[in-house]
Amino acid sequence: MTGIAAEQSQETPGRYGAPLIPVGPLASTLSAPGLRSRPWARISLRWQILAAFIFSMFVAGIVAAVVIVYDARRAAQVEIASSMRLAQSFVRDAVARAPADGTGATVLESLARELAELRHVRVLVTGIGGGMIPMLPLDDEIAPDTTRKVPAWFTELVRVEDVRREMRIGLGNRRIGSVILIGHAGDEIAEVWEDSKKLASVALALNIAVAAILYFALGRVLHPLTSLGRGLQELEKGQFQHRLSPPGVPELADIAARFNALAGRLSAARADNGRLTRRLVTVQDDERRHIANELHDEIGPCLFGLKANIASLEQFAGELSPASAEKMRERVRTLADISDTIQMLNRRLLNRVRPMALGHVPLTDLVSGLVADFERIDRHPHISLSVAPIAHSYGDSIDLTIYRCLQEGITNAKRHSGAGSIAIELKELPAEKSPSDDGAAASSVLRLSVQDDGRGFAPGMPWGFGLSGMDERVRALGGTLNIVEPPEKGTRLEIIIPLDDNRRQAAGDRRSRKRSGNP
Repeated sequence: MTGIAAEQSQETPGRYGAPLIPVGPLASTLSAPGLRSRPWARISLRWQILAAFIFSMFVAGIVAAVVIVYDARRAAQVEIASSMRLAQSFVRDAVARAPADGTGATVLESLARELAELRHVRVLVTGIGGGMIPMLPLDDEIAPDTTRKVPAWFTELVRVEDVRREMRIGLGNRRIGSVILIGHAGDEIAEVWEDSKKLASVALALNIAVAAILYFALGRVLHPLTSLGRGLQELEKGQFQHRLSPPGVPELADIAARFNALAGRLSAARADNGRLTRRLVTVQDDERRHIANELHDEIGPCLFGLKANIASLEQFAGELSPASAEKMRERVRTLADISDTIQMLNRRLLNRVRPMALGHVPLTDLVSGLVADFERIDRHPHISLSVAPIAHSYGDSIDLTIYRCLQEGITNAKRHSGAGSIAIELKELPAEKSPSDDGAAASSVLRLSVQDDGRGFAPGMPWGFGLSGMDERVRALGGTLNIVEPPEKGTRLEIIIPLDDNRRQAAGDRRSRKRSGNP
């Protein structure tokens, strides 16, 4: 039980421990060993899809380049072979049309001019005496050397070997020279290079456009998933009032609707659990109240009667003989000591079960009395108390929770912090957030702060039974219990309890007790 755990803290040496940090399934998955070590896992889904698209386009570009180079090489070989056949036909026709009485030099020059316009063919004309007419075409303005515009690496990739043919030229029955035809793929390679550049530019522009469209489309499609992830994080934090807006995609809209339904169910379950837990705390407090009343109303009169009878025995001892009277007085003193011990234990048990002043004095006086009790036992460390104007009472559950948390905080600070001073502050404040976890409005909270200037506590130290029990009780009232290390030094125990729901619950409990005839 929560109260029993709180009382056990009086006997345990443990001090404040690190607050429990709940880690949900999502956080567990994200922090799983090996997942964060994979670079791919750190990239968002949008960029993973875009990276896959870009990689696919890169592979497609490489395949297209290989195909282009292969086709260019095959086309250049075909073009060269065709051009060589055409050039040989031109040579034969030109020689056939040459006048029989012409000189060899005239015929060869005329032949060179006719062959100058052939593509993919370079012509070298030699005379019978060894004189040579250089390779044609001669003028860059007539047939510019386009190979100079092609990068060497592309030429090396296509790489088509030149084809060489020599034709002997005769006029009449005499030989006048030779025509050497060299098939060269430079023109074809230049054309392929120009076409490849244009194709690559168009493909690059299209891929960039498609990637941009895909980027924005994925953002629109994946935005609901991002919202779903944020929503799951809110649920993991216990913010069950969070809802998702329905997206435009039917499949994702169904997921959002199911998420909202789940959040609603969790919110309702949280509210039900909260009401049930508060009811259990109230029942526990009622049980303690009954036990305290029984101890006070039944054992108290019995002890009074016992003491009265012991006093009468003291009077009867005077009527006995001296020896018997002394024995009687010895027994009376023993009985008196036993009754005093029983009375002391009864008072201590009453205080542990339920402070007798609870419900009879204002909360301010209850807290002040507790601080005065600590100072009466030991005035070190110095305790300062600041209580802002608060209500006379917030109900037994809240008043007892504040009392026990303050008792636990001062006890721990005195025992284990080595503090020179303890500052206590109790005030009612406006709530920072209007909606609570279950969606109900909470306009104000009660805040208790116990801060010491001691040495603090080691990170990771577990909480003792007392603080764990108080944390359960505070959470049962919808509040929070936190242990904070201030920037300067020491430790601060901070308890925040929402008031509106608890006030309504306390009012209902009082009405129930009145109907049942209980005080």
